[in-house]
Amino acid sequence: MANTHRAPKQWCLTKIETVNSFENWRQNIIYTLSLDPHFAPFLADNVQWEKKTRFGPNRGFLNDGEDVAEANRRTREQKVSMLELMLGQIANYCPVISRNTIVKNLTSIENIWQTIRLHYGFQSTGAHFIDFAAIHFEPNERPEDLYQRIMAFVEDNLLRRDTQITHHGGAIEEDEEMTPSLENFVVLTWLRLIHTDLPKLVKQRYGTELRSRTLSSIKPEVSQALDSLLEELRNSEDAKVMRAATSNFPAKSKFVHEEKLKLSYPRSIKSCPLCKATGRPDRHFLSKCSFLPNSDRKYMVKARQIAGILDNSDDELSDVEVDNVSKPMHSVNRVQVRQSPYLDVFHTHYNTRLTIDSGATGNMLRASAAKRMGIEIKSSSQSAHQADGSSPLKVIGEVHTNFTRDGRELHFEGLVVETLDVDILAGIPFMEKNDISIRPAKRQVILGNNTVYTYGSVQNTSEHHTVRRAHVLRAPAQFTTIWPGDFLEMQLPSDICSTDDTFAIEPRLESHVSSMHAGKDSNVWPPPNLITSVAGRIRIPNLTQEPHSLRRNEHFCQIRSTYVPECISDAVESTENIDKINHPRLTNHSESVKIDPDNLLSQELKVKFRDTVKNFDDVFDPYFKGYNGAAGPFQARVNMGPVQPPQRKGRVPQYSRNQLVELQQKFDELEAIGVFKRPEDIGVSVEYVNPSFLVKKPNGSFRLVTAFADVGDI
Repeated sequence: MANTHRAPKQWCLTKIETVNSFENWRQNIIYTLSLDPHFAPFLADNVQWEKKTRFGPNRGFLNDGEDVAEANRRTREQKVSMLELMLGQIANYCPVISRNTIVKNLTSIENIWQTIRLHYGFQSTGAHFIDFAAIHFEPNERPEDLYQRIMAFVEDNLLRRDTQITHHGGAIEEDEEMTPSLENFVVLTWLRLIHTDLPKLVKQRYGTELRSRTLSSIKPEVSQALDSLLEELRNSEDAKVMRAATSNFPAKSKFVHEEKLKLSYPRSIKSCPLCKATGRPDRHFLSKCSFLPNSDRKYMVKARQIAGILDNSDDELSDVEVDNVSKPMHSVNRVQVRQSPYLDVFHTHYNTRLTIDSGATGNMLRASAAKRMGIEIKSSSQSAHQADGSSPLKVIGEVHTNFTRDGRELHFEGLVVETLDVDILAGIPFMEKNDISIRPAKRQVILGNNTVYTYGSVQNTSEHHTVRRAHVLRAPAQFTTIWPGDFLEMQLPSDICSTDDTFAIEPRLESHVSSMHAGKDSNVWPPPNLITSVAGRIRIPNLTQEPHSLRRNEHFCQIRSTYVPECISDAVESTENIDKINHPRLTNHSESVKIDPDNLLSQELKVKFRDTVKNFDDVFDPYFKGYNGAAGPFQARVNMGPVQPPQRKGRVPQYSRNQLVELQQKFDELEAIGVFKRPEDIGVSVEYVNPSFLVKKPNGSFRLVTAFADVGDI
């Protein structure tokens, strides 16, 4: 069966087209026409014909001569017929241009494309390039769509040989291509149009990569982190306050002398007449000018001193003492900023924060938070605006769901918006529906059942900061099964949780000894992780693919308090690690190898064996450096969920001193053999910090486990 080449179905141009859509249409119709051998010759470069008139019906075509094969030989009437048939096909799919214009008046295929471009306003001219300044970020436009618009505009304005545009009086001899510098310019313009401060932040965050790579080459990385970069810019702008000096106008005096004091020293503008006349920078006084001769400068100093004496002589005749003149009082005012009231709540096993805004007329939920918690988003026709009443918010849909706190369900109905400075904004409808009020003076949120919740920075009054101990959690009094996707809610002891806090949860060794001996570490539940309490309760999810059963009153896990460690000098290392890693080696490791203890080999073979062993001395190192990459690299992959995890400070479980030393030694040991690298050593910008735990093995030693649950959260 013969191969057939079919183009996609052709479509008609509409009244509104972009550069991209027009180019797609043009390339498709060129391909379709080129499949017909009768049309293909008219599509070649530099092929022209004349307008069709009563006096020129043949449009400048001639009959083919005998030098053309007889099978391909055409008369001029046949050529005109095929040309007009092709032009009619183009006119069929271009209703925005008059049919007679295309079929009778235009004289080349390039002339047709330029006429269509002129109709839509993006004809290839020198003036069209100035329209680049009119490109801006539309309110409902995605950043990637903006980038494609900019790239399409620049590519469309690259100079080509077939255009009539000249450059510095010379014709274009070859088609222009995108250069690396031009690609950098496109990416820089894209960043600036999204946010004026975004280029500066990208330079700061990706400074290490930009030392050896161009800006356009790191564009994919910037695109992936664009949401977090914009969120960082928005957070930095939210807390800005204005400071200004006030009380600069003294009270009026009934004496005329105070007015003289005001008029004696008028405010001068720094401007040097010498530098101004010659076109040099003149933002300085004439007396400070470096081009002023020393003799003139000394004369000006003397003249200023004499003028000061004459001014002071007038003061002696005044009835007002200078000390009694009221001096301006300088003060600094600062706009106060206070944290908004909030409630920490649960949605399934996710803990989140409801920011209460008594001035908001509606409830809103950020789209990324809705996807992270798996809340169903329904379509909505409503719109939302910011507090200024004019700036629109991009509404994706609406949600109807319930949150839980301390056994009470809180109903939430709100709009899902693309950008919001908090995860959930609970306005007047939420407060009215759930009977919630706030008392900012006492930093209190009052629920309908007279429960009072204090928000803000409240220190935990428990003693776990001084007594480092783990608290064991027991299973319920009846046999319990936690199915995949379900969770177990546990009440924390009151002596470790007086306020909402973050804890480290670890499995109990004795509950999983059989599984660990069988080599089934995946059955150990719950895995080490950080977990946040809400109203003294935690919810432990089962994110595995298998159900987990708990015997009644089983000690299945333990929790510890966490803290944010202080940064200390890297020079502080354990003595044991220094001896193991940094101590210089005085002898070869291979000297402990015994060669021919029975003395059966010749002396020559013994020497060869000894030399071979020395060449591979690292093999006998008791602290083996790890895999040498002979069979290719080992790669660990962490599957990211649809939403990036929230940024947070690095927290460490509140281990005892011996366990902290053990944890540090594990890190030092793995760093020494190349498992870990410092971010600054490999040019990595840290965005998310995940905790590491010590998990006890059946033999009594410890294993280092890093929790990536938030990174892979769905």
